[in-house]
Amino acid sequence: MPRRFKPLFLSATIPTGTVVTHNPHAQRLAMATDAPSVALGKFAMSLNITAITLRTLHRIHQQLADLTDQISAGPRQITGRTKHLEGAEAKLTIVQNDIKKAKLLADQKQLQLRSAESKLVDLESKLNACKTNREYQTLRDQIAADRMATSVLEGEILEALELIDGIRKTLPVAEAEVASAKKLLADVKSRVNTEAATLDSHVATVKLELDGVERDLPADSRESYQRMIKSKGADAMAAVDGQSCGGCFQQITGNMVAELKMSRVVACRSCGRLLYLPESSSGS
Repeated sequence: MPRRFKPLFLSATIPTGTVVTHNPHAQRLAMATDAPSVALGKFAMSLNITAITLRTLHRIHQQLADLTDQISAGPRQITGRTKHLEGAEAKLTIVQNDIKKAKLLADQKQLQLRSAESKLVDLESKLNACKTNREYQTLRDQIAADRMATSVLEGEILEALELIDGIRKTLPVAEAEVASAKKLLADVKSRVNTEAATLDSHVATVKLELDGVERDLPADSRESYQRMIKSKGADAMAAVDGQSCGGCFQQITGNMVAELKMSRVVACRSCGRLLYLPESSSGS
């Protein structure tokens, strides 16, 4: 009767047949993922295919992740350009409102000036009708005070007109910024729409390749693999970097490296990723 081996995530089989128990964290990961075993004998060929295929699967999932990032970057770029346009339009609105306020103030001052000048004409017309010197002097003092107030108004009107001119000088800059922001937004939308069609086509091609490779997975490995992919995506797998997991960078054992060199499925004890040797190391 053939000997039954425990799942990889729960234990690792070393060449002498001794079973080394993993840490509790890896055990919990194993229970959650129900990883395939690394038994020898009749399962060696199917797991060999799985281990070889793992490198290809990781590459494909990384391609899909990169394409997904590129697709999602498009709307973010549009959002950024839209906010830039809104900011430029807000600045233009402020400039336009400042011009309106300055013109309103100038108009009010000019109305006050016309009213004051009309009052002066009326007072001067009354000088000849004065019956006493005191009445005459009172009117003269009033006329002098009103002329002083009129002079102040004239100065304020001049300042208001200068303010309007100063604000108007900033108007072309604000309008140009809005026009530029609108063009940039239109360009980004056009580019994103064009790239989206191409990226969608690439995604479809890569998914077809993924489906073909996943069909080659042994039945006893496929379910565990799919659960890990659903949970972690491309992060479910990692290449070995020297003697460390390429995902969490924790060191792996020499026995694990030996298993990997025999193209067997090995999981990182620290993070649970399915490990594989880089292509340059797989044959050494």
